Amino acid sequence: MIRFIVALLLATSAAAEPWPLPRSEVVSIPALELGRGYRHIVVLPPGYEENPTRRYPALFFTDAPQSAALLAGMMTRLSAGGRGLEPAILVGLGYAEGETGQYSRRRDYTPTPHGDIDATSDMPGRPVRYGEAEAYRRHLETVVFPELERRFRIDPARRMYLGHSYGGLFGVHVLLTKPEMFSHYILISPSLWYDRKLMLARERGYATRNRDLPAKALFLIGGLETVEDPDPEPFGDALHAMVEDQEAFVAALKGRRYPSLAVESRVLPGEDHGSVYVPAVRMGLEWALPGTGRPERLPCPKDQPNCRYPKWAPAQP
Repeated sequence: MIRFIVALLLATSAAAEPWPLPRSEVVSIPALELGRGYRHIVVLPPGYEENPTRRYPALFFTDAPQSAALLAGMMTRLSAGGRGLEPAILVGLGYAEGETGQYSRRRDYTPTPHGDIDATSDMPGRPVRYGEAEAYRRHLETVVFPELERRFRIDPARRMYLGHSYGGLFGVHVLLTKPEMFSHYILISPSLWYDRKLMLARERGYATRNRDLPAKALFLIGGLETVEDPDPEPFGDALHAMVEDQEAFVAALKGRRYPSLAVESRVLPGEDHGSVYVPAVRMGLEWALPGTGRPERLPCPKDQPNCRYPKWAPAQP
């Protein structure tokens, strides 16, 4: 155990590891209370170094190894034309070091140990684990946020969250536990079926204890994530009635009339649980970081003092 702690402390003090994306690096942060460490991918926006006093919104997203390149590429593409997304720091939340993505996310993104009873572990010798979402949430709040805000110019009032599937479920857990952790929640195909639709019950519990829910939340789901006649058994076809679960959850939130909550739900026709991710990410970025509607003009490079940019004009309809 002592060697483990020493290794994690050394990981924190070590130089960041580069990641094969422009302006990106890997930041290893120990989770001493959890007995493991995590590798997160941070992608800085263009112009970050040239604006040393500017603070940026930060978009935290789950499943970093699969999603970092997509998010970074979309930010670049959507900002290149006339859309003008607001520049933001991207923070890809990585998996626990030495663990597979499936093993790590099942444990860290789920709120109770009552997961799929038929699930098998993809890590030999280690049983499937569920139910540590609250411990992981506290780690983000008390360790990851302070460390990243020490290293990078993140605006703590504008932390944003994006998660898909179990990642969406984790986002709902945070929303109902400490909503002010993030200003915006982009929740894609959240697994609201988990533990017999536990989150629908927790929403009712939140409403009995609170008069407000200070957050903006966008729920997105594929139109094919449903079944015509769901089986009510815990692990039957009801798992696939995700459109109905999302609509019921959002309707419940809207019915509370929380003064500080802005929430909406979008169903993307023709998309399934996997294909919905790409169009939903685009919608989420445009919703959370709409910018000015025009590309941001970056400072001229220091070695090109006479550089000039063409005059900007809005695209003609």
